[in-house]
Amino acid sequence: MITGVTITSVGMPKDMLKTRDDFGKKLTIPALQEAIKYWYDKMLGRHFRTGAAAKYGYKRRAIKTIKRKEGFAKLGNPDARLPLIMSGRMKREVTRMIRVSGTGKRAHGVMTGPMQLSIKRSNYPDLAGEIAAVTQAEAQELANLVAEIIVRKINSDKTTTVTRISA
Repeated sequence: MITGVTITSVGMPKDMLKTRDDFGKKLTIPALQEAIKYWYDKMLGRHFRTGAAAKYGYKRRAIKTIKRKEGFAKLGNPDARLPLIMSGRMKREVTRMIRVSGTGKRAHGVMTGPMQLSIKRSNYPDLAGEIAAVTQAEAQELANLVAEIIVRKINSDKTTTVTRISA
């Protein structure tokens, strides 16, 4: 019933490794969470468009599934011909809301759907994986966004540390 999107850590400067926990909590996790929100708002919808099956490498559907989708299309739902859409219920529910959280070095986005999306049968497509797939260009776009958010946060931090030296 649930599918998730996880973006894992980005590199950090070596001099910040000693304060890694603080760095992760204040910079990395919020940046990764923003990247998930960006993916959800800007990229998720691309998975339900014409050509998405080839773009994201969806598993070929069985003849029975293709005929069933065609039946839905003939009954007045032309979107059934699009990838990942049969009746449209999964798309409606998955695009309705995402819950974003983060711990450690990861940020998670959880979306609910009308069915179990991670059925482990050899003849069944990995719907959760197909929904969460990104192209190399999209992955680079998300990485650039995370880096930009971290740099912006570092540059906006006006905290100064004063060290007193006694002679």
